[in-house]
Amino acid sequence: MRIWSKANAKRRIVPSGQTGIPESYPQGTITAELSETVAFFRESLALCSDLVIKETEVRQQGGAVLRVAVMYVDGLANRQLVHEFITQPLATTCLPESQAGIAELEKLITATNIRRESGRAKLMYSLLNSSTLVFLENAAEGLAISSEGWEHRQVQEPVTESAIRGPQEAFNEVLRVNTALIRRRIKDPRLAVESLQVGTRSLTDVAVLYIRDIAHPKLVNEVKRRIRTIEMDGMQDIGQMEEFLEDNPLSPFPQVTGTERVDKTVAAILEGKVAVMLDGSPYALSMPSTFASFLYASEDYYSKFMAATFVRWFRGLALLMALFLPSLYIALITFHQEMLPTPLMLSSAANRTGVPFPAFFEALLMEASIELLREASLRLPGSLGQTIGIVGALVIGQSAVQAGFVGPILTIIVAFTAIGSFVIPNYNTSITIRMLRFPLMLLAATMGMFGILFGGAAILLHLVSLTPFGVGYLEPFRPSRWADLDDSILIRKPTYLMSLRQRYLKPQQRRR
Repeated sequence: MRIWSKANAKRRIVPSGQTGIPESYPQGTITAELSETVAFFRESLALCSDLVIKETEVRQQGGAVLRVAVMYVDGLANRQLVHEFITQPLATTCLPESQAGIAELEKLITATNIRRESGRAKLMYSLLNSSTLVFLENAAEGLAISSEGWEHRQVQEPVTESAIRGPQEAFNEVLRVNTALIRRRIKDPRLAVESLQVGTRSLTDVAVLYIRDIAHPKLVNEVKRRIRTIEMDGMQDIGQMEEFLEDNPLSPFPQVTGTERVDKTVAAILEGKVAVMLDGSPYALSMPSTFASFLYASEDYYSKFMAATFVRWFRGLALLMALFLPSLYIALITFHQEMLPTPLMLSSAANRTGVPFPAFFEALLMEASIELLREASLRLPGSLGQTIGIVGALVIGQSAVQAGFVGPILTIIVAFTAIGSFVIPNYNTSITIRMLRFPLMLLAATMGMFGILFGGAAILLHLVSLTPFGVGYLEPFRPSRWADLDDSILIRKPTYLMSLRQRYLKPQQRRR
């Protein structure tokens, strides 16, 4: 499986040691003097008003007392968990008189997932990663106790990929919630969930998910290698990571699939792909991806195969409309009027009487107006944005026709173009088609139909040249892959006939 490219050859591989705790964290170990340990954390986090340090005492059976310090970051740690499972047991239970060390203190705490640490860097990282630290007088070690308790959004319905039929669960911003949603659907011990980190300052957790005996090992290793090459202070959304994972970042076409749907990610993993999740992002990436996969919707697999095939045909038609319809209008009106039927030619000429602009500027004006309205509707609150988009399009279109700036035929063309772009299920692919529409319009205005053919051929050659993770972008549309057309834009066979995984993924087990 060829998974190397010229674009990735230029990326510097970061040693795996740099993906852990960065060197900026304080080095060394803590001492047995409790006051020095507390002073160190107070000084290191002097400007952190959310740091909570509680010094208390724990009794021994003989009556003696030992000082204890409990530290956590307010808002990251669950205060109720800290009180119930850490501070309360320390206040109500006695240590043995003869053995009063950190091991005995650990036995008093009823919380789970407790680690003993002595390094300052590891203790600081645990504290800032929502753990609670407990230090005992005369002990050169501390306890790092998992106590996550931050606020987060609950699991809700998908917003950008809604479906009438099928599961209605979407990812949220908490990584462990998202991996649990995957685990709940794939109860296979061979499902791997490997942890990495990105961001030299944010240290954001990344999860790489795949099934060990299905996904190709070279694909898994290449995905992890590319994640380790990421060098930046912090990463807020998985969309930033997408550019680092693509083979050709300069291509306008997406090369990895991003989705907020749990079922879509599960299907990709079962197919032999690798999924990547980022803590703080409600989306997951799956790779490798082909161009046809961006035209599939989850709902295709939950309905009859005839209905799914029918809908996919119309999606392909909508893509062609969104890409070529304005260009065809410009070419026919400017250069090739003889290709139109005589009644239509006379009607279009009469409708354009008095229009002061050439067909290209006329179409450019309307397309730019639609894009501005679309962007404005996205930035306004939900119901208001939809209202502005619909009313704005009606008012501007009608006013432009009555004022004589554009012809009525163009308004129909622009409306169908906008509808075609909305039909495309993947948002990134829809944006790409909308961007490519404008160069094709320019080519149509300068060279007519020859310009459209030239632009279409250039796009096709570019698609053929893309090989994300060694997989042809136009798979399975080539002679050696006709057997894999059982699930393509042309046809979706019945589920009981799709017993083999796609060959171009090179899965270790082809039979589903």
